[in-house]
Amino acid sequence: MDLKLQHVVIRTTDIKNAKDFYVNKLGLVMLEEAENFFAAKAGGIRLSFFGGYERQEITEDAKTGVSLILRTKNLDEAMKTARDKGIPVNGEIINIPGFHKFLEIEDPDGNILFLAEYEKDPV
Repeated sequence: MDLKLQHVVIRTTDIKNAKDFYVNKLGLVMLEEAENFFAAKAGGIRLSFFGGYERQEITEDAKTGVSLILRTKNLDEAMKTARDKGIPVNGEIINIPGFHKFLEIEDPDGNILFLAEYEKDPV
């Protein structure tokens, strides 16, 4: 199989909050929208958001899940912008020398995202 990631679906409790976060605060490019749906572009990846879902309880024992890593050219600037826009920033920048440095943020549903500045291409 020759698999390539092109499209990610994200279920959210509130489509308006998700749109405000991903489009207005993070600055992703809007592709299309309907009453309880919108799609945005993150680099070469399409993110499709669907509203009306319930948030799952997260326990200390939770060991699974998926997080998005959003690439940025300047992580320090991205961190400042995130804080200025009221995006919850968890901790400080973590540096993996020779690969990338990254920062953990949360979306309105508590999903963990990472903003990352790469020193070399990850693939």
